[in-house]
Amino acid sequence: MPKSKNRRKVKNNRVAGTGAQASLTTEPVEGAESTRDAKPEAAAVKKKGVGPVEFFQQVRSEAMKITWTSRGETMVSTIMVLIMVAIMSLFFFAVDQLLRFVVPQILALSLV
Repeated sequence: MPKSKNRRKVKNNRVAGTGAQASLTTEPVEGAESTRDAKPEAAAVKKKGVGPVEFFQQVRSEAMKITWTSRGETMVSTIMVLIMVAIMSLFFFAVDQLLRFVVPQILALSLV
């Protein structure tokens, strides 16, 4: 979204003072238009809404731009996901079994 032309332009930012007492000061650029000087008719222009027929025409034209993956790409992606799920399931099962064995051993040491 483009910036408004009515914003004040800043020539430079300077820090006045030192330490925690420093304050940021700005100087407006000479000849820059401020929001107070903006033309009132620019703000009065309203964008007209889109009717339902035109809206659905736009939706249909945007839907025609969608590119779908091929059947082969979808199958490869699905198989890769299933393989990764199986690998991660085995990994977490192994970690769970390891912790199931190690934690009681550590707790038994603290009771001695």
